[in-house]
Amino acid sequence: MIIDVPTPDEFHDAGVNQLYLAWKITMDAHDAWSIGVGASGDAEATDDYWRSVQPALSNAYSLIQQAMELGLKGRIARVSPYLLLGDPADWSPKAAKGATSFGELPSLEASKLVAVHNSVADPPLDPAFNTFWTAVRKDRNRIMHSAPRVTFTAGEVTRTILMAANALFAETSWADRLFAMEGESKFAIFGLDDHVYSAVVGQVACAIEFLTPAEAIDLFGFNPRQHAYLCPACFEATPYDYAVDLPKLAQFAAKVPGETELSCVVCQTTTDVSRDECVYPECVGNVIAMERCLTCYQLQDEHLKIDGPPNDGQGDTVYGYDFIFGRPRERSGRTFLKHYQREDSDDGAIAFGKRALTTPHLASWTSVSIYEHQSGIFPFGDKARVRPLGHWLRQEGTLSWHKDVTLYDPVHDGPV
Repeated sequence: MIIDVPTPDEFHDAGVNQLYLAWKITMDAHDAWSIGVGASGDAEATDDYWRSVQPALSNAYSLIQQAMELGLKGRIARVSPYLLLGDPADWSPKAAKGATSFGELPSLEASKLVAVHNSVADPPLDPAFNTFWTAVRKDRNRIMHSAPRVTFTAGEVTRTILMAANALFAETSWADRLFAMEGESKFAIFGLDDHVYSAVVGQVACAIEFLTPAEAIDLFGFNPRQHAYLCPACFEATPYDYAVDLPKLAQFAAKVPGETELSCVVCQTTTDVSRDECVYPECVGNVIAMERCLTCYQLQDEHLKIDGPPNDGQGDTVYGYDFIFGRPRERSGRTFLKHYQREDSDDGAIAFGKRALTTPHLASWTSVSIYEHQSGIFPFGDKARVRPLGHWLRQEGTLSWHKDVTLYDPVHDGPV
């Protein structure tokens, strides 16, 4: 009797694990190269580096072949796992006399897996897959026999992984698989998982750079020839220290002027955005969500330098002023942000504060405390001397000026 018969899911999951391991080896090799070149500035060492990691990339490529073999076996096993066994004439005699483990019996040759699959499974794999599978097997055999020597690039291995995943494990997107696998990594087990989201987004961006435009569209639904933007959902899901460098992987599905539905190829979220011009003059972006420009990543309500009257602050005698913008926090207290600007007079500074609080993109701020910056570094600077002018306060849509009194207290509220 045959025992220990593997299930289709066991084959499938083992194949996914092999493919992920190949991915990790390849991405780690690419990351190490990026770090090395960036730290040393020695681009000429690139060829030497890639020669040094050929054993690792060869192992990764071999894992792809094993993953594909397991994926094919899983599909065949859904019809019957016994189709995976070799010629019964080659079976051990003890199989007919007692318990024999499935793994002890001869198995179907890898070269016959596609033919058997297409004979019993629906839908069959197309001829293009058979060509791909045969090429991977041949390269893997060349690796095993070491003649002639095979040389791989990170791009070639990555592309092969993605094509294998798309052909045999496409019921879940590769990005979702990466989120799941990275979330179960050795670091995440210890709670060190802040990096997971940004790591996956970065790996997808890296992979897309390895692909042709047609491959990127086919494998990820991403068109490298179109503008791409920061995904608001990915930004929100990523701890801030990691989010500031997230790649732009969200695009408009429709190429029409004024389109507002932005879709991300990583998280598959569609976000409704506004098509307002970014308030930062050096940015040409016009895609805004959650008050953030998805082109330059800057918060619109943190651009505190606004236009004033001609020659404002350009006179023969000018003074420096600190403008401390404030707004309520969600739970308690206030949030503050400082802006330094030179003005011709106190009246000019007071006028700037009022103008700022009536500027549409600064509507989230409800107050601005104004200080003349006389000397030192404010706040808490050595020998800092400041003179409070007062503060503007917006309540129920009405602005009021409060002379000599400020809402911001450097001792109580801390530095900004």
